[in-house]
Amino acid sequence: MRDLVRVLVVEDDADISNLVFRDLRAAGYTVDAVGLAESGLHAALDVEYSAIIIDLRLPDRDGLQLVRDLRERGVVAPILILTGRRKIADRVAGLDAGADDYLVKPFALAELRARLSALLRRPGNLQSGVLAFGDVSYDREGVEASVAGRPLHLSRQEVRVLRLLVERGGHVISKRYLEETLYGFGEEVASNSIEVHIHRIRHALREAGSAAMIQTQRGVGYRLEKTS
Repeated sequence: MRDLVRVLVVEDDADISNLVFRDLRAAGYTVDAVGLAESGLHAALDVEYSAIIIDLRLPDRDGLQLVRDLRERGVVAPILILTGRRKIADRVAGLDAGADDYLVKPFALAELRARLSALLRRPGNLQSGVLAFGDVSYDREGVEASVAGRPLHLSRQEVRVLRLLVERGGHVISKRYLEETLYGFGEEVASNSIEVHIHRIRHALREAGSAAMIQTQRGVGYRLEKTS
């Protein structure tokens, strides 16, 4: 399940960071990448991440200290350590600092994805079941939206927007919140991207004969409402 899963990568090696960033994005995750421990700490305190990947050799601080700092500040997201340190003692130190898993460099991207998925499947990280508002439903497991049981043909990002609207049915969601949830740091976001997604979702709901509709609260955001 990768809907609305946002991952933070703290890695100063630009080549590795870019590889991990592109691979996880292609797998359907929203990814933020930073190169300093301090930047990672600030990002993790500002954004609720589903998981955090941390390299141990960072320019401004040892990665183990960053792990400790995150746990001391109350960050509970699962942490995967990346490092070239191969000794068992190093792995134990990482786990003792508060990390959940440990991957030694060089590593295969497929293994990184598998370990990340395993962390996200742990009890406490799973969100199973179906969300519903009116006749609109969102299946977290299948990552798809439907009207009265009939699947809607939407893009991945459009499904994610509709998921948020269903989850907060009847309440306004700001455009800024939608952008921050759907897109990572540094991603180019067209000024009208959210409006385009909303337009297409509205069309899909009308085509499906839904009794729900998206209302625009000018200057604030959007709300999914029941019309009957």
